[in-house]
Amino acid sequence: MTKLAIDLTYQPMGGALAQINEIIKNIDSYDFDNVVFYLSNDNLHFFDDTNDTKIILHPVPFSNKSIIFRTIWAQLILPVSLIVNHVDVLFCPGNISPLLNLRKKVQWIGTVGPFEKNFIPLFGLKTKIILILTKYLMIFSSLTSDIVIFESNYTRELFVRKYKQKIEKSAVLHIGNDDYFQPVDTNYSETAKKYSEREYILTVSHLYPYKNIEILIDSYYHSQLHKRELYVLIAGSTTDKSYFDKLNSQVRKYGLEDYIIFLGRVGKQDLRELYSQCKIFVFTSPFENFAYTLVEAMSCSAPIIATNTTAMPETCGDAALYYSSDSEQELQNCMLTFLENENIRKQYKERSLNKSSEYEIYSVINQKTNQILEKLV
Repeated sequence: MTKLAIDLTYQPMGGALAQINEIIKNIDSYDFDNVVFYLSNDNLHFFDDTNDTKIILHPVPFSNKSIIFRTIWAQLILPVSLIVNHVDVLFCPGNISPLLNLRKKVQWIGTVGPFEKNFIPLFGLKTKIILILTKYLMIFSSLTSDIVIFESNYTRELFVRKYKQKIEKSAVLHIGNDDYFQPVDTNYSETAKKYSEREYILTVSHLYPYKNIEILIDSYYHSQLHKRELYVLIAGSTTDKSYFDKLNSQVRKYGLEDYIIFLGRVGKQDLRELYSQCKIFVFTSPFENFAYTLVEAMSCSAPIIATNTTAMPETCGDAALYYSSDSEQELQNCMLTFLENENIRKQYKERSLNKSSEYEIYSVINQKTNQILEKLV
């Protein structure tokens, strides 16, 4: 009897949240007799609608108390538990795995922020310490993993070049292609109906300081796009309240309260319709391992403007206009290119859809993940 263990004691958000949901949804893709999920109490809700008998839940109540508790558990207690529970392979999709381990292990790297020099300075002291700790745990635990899965070639090349990751012990799996996202010309959702009569720029992002949404607000104001009756919709949960307050203050300073609208967290149906109907989709984040949001937007044939940093050019290829992440003028020029030339905008809508078709859907990604795990048994 073969047994796979998955460490789910971290708090998945964004692309990581979609990944976990899809792993559970596609659990039968994993050719193991049992799959043990070590998880915090906060993550028990993922299994509310799951009755698969191959799944075994192993709650770790104290793992969500602090990063210190989680680190102690992952580095000291988890390796022992794997032996006691006769686990064959450990899969760690949350960036970090045990440094010392007597079982085969696969580590998934889902973030690149802590490795970028301008990322950590954006945060307060406590968060800086956590990010630095996370960075070095990621590096050292990846070096003791049997396989490390990266979401982009950009991040794998970074680890190979700077942190001595062996390329033969790595793989790249691009995630984010959810077959739910496709172009639609209807507005069934409440949010999409509300804005169906308006032209708008859309951005989709959790509100973190590094997302750099303020450059979109500055560019929008200085381009006087509100005078064209063009709106900005910002969809995403308020993860950092101080950053949300900063953005609101910026909007008030420019007198744009009627034109820049924070939608908060919106559901998949809202997103699909908003992506499909937007005049422009702008992606302002400079730091992404692989931007699943861009894959969603491309799948809905949105005309995209993105930063030219980290993995964005790899994600979109020729299906986006790019700007330097700190250049307000370049962003203005990109927006005006789409707004003043409908043929170019339509061309990039077609490119988006074509590029999205290159990415495999989550069920296939889970099958490929299983193949990697199964080879270690």
